[in-house]
This record gives sequence, C-alpha cells and structure tokens, in this order.
Amino acid sequence: MFIYKKCSCKPSAHEKDNISEFNGVARKMKLLSSPSRIVILSVLFRSPHCVAALQEHTGLSQTLISHHLKKLMDEGFVDNARYGTFIRYRLTPHGRKLIGFVRDIKDVHSKNNK
Repeated sequence: MFIYKKCSCKPSAHEKDNISEFNGVARKMKLLSSPSRIVILSVLFRSPHCVAALQEHTGLSQTLISHHLKKLMDEGFVDNARYGTFIRYRLTPHGRKLIGFVRDIKDVHSKNNK
C-alpha cells in the first residue's frame, strides 16, 4: 500500500519566487544568445565607438550593428552621445556588469575545454 506524504520543506510566502518577476531577467539574458551582440559589447567595453568603427571591428553590416545596438539600448546596456556629426555608443554601468559576467563565463568555458 502506498502512503502519500507531503513534503515538509514548504517555503514561506515571502520566499516564493514568482515566475513573472523573472520575465525581464529572461529577456535580458536572451540578448546574450547572439554572438554578434556579445562581440559588440566586448568592443564597447574597451572604449566608445561609432557604428563605422564597430563595422571595422566586427565585420558586421551597418544595418545589423544598428539593429543590435537598438536592442542593447532598449534594455539599458548601451547608450550613446553625439560628438559633432558622429554618434558614439558606449556601455552603461549595467552593460559593464553584463560583459563582466560574459567574460567570466568565457573563462570557465575556456578552462573546461582545455
């Protein structure tokens, strides 16, 4: 005969994680699913760049770079500033934290694949 027992490790009401609270986190993490965006973030980590310079560093088209920059700006990881006729893109403090996280993952991946 099977006796059903309830688990006694119930979290209290304030400890429960609500999935909806993590929707924004998941959206931000989805940005990292594109290697092109990671490369753009890495280039911007070194210094601010205009789209033309990002093209040189990445080999991506102007249209694709602009598309990725818009997504990164919409999530608050990149902003821009006008210098004369040029617009230079730079990482926000949150963008710097994000690329630090990505570099940590890259280091772990590199160590595991040796």
